[in-house]
Amino acid sequence: MYARFMMSGTIIRGLIGYEAQDALYRIFEMFDVETSAEDIYDDDYEVERAELVKLRSHIVEQDEEYRESEKEFLEQLKKAGIGREKFITVLDKLINDSDQRNSEVHISWF
Repeated sequence: MYARFMMSGTIIRGLIGYEAQDALYRIFEMFDVETSAEDIYDDDYEVERAELVKLRSHIVEQDEEYRESEKEFLEQLKKAGIGREKFITVLDKLINDSDQRNSEVHISWF
């Protein structure tokens, strides 16, 4: 199972499998990133690009919100099999390589 975002159909390398899908959903919850996912098992959902930018900022700047969730965040990344820098790269791809004409990024697990 890979993650990809729609329009470009780009596969997000590094986010593979159910563990990664679960981890991404939990990270979104941890940082109050709103998505259209109905639950953790939703394979297709949208997230506002601005929400991804805000999440990236928390992680890169290691602000107070990040520090409050750092232990759980790193545990989720470990479960997904990626590190902090790789996750930032994934966010960059979601933010920059998806259809810029749309404020929402469509994430699809397949």
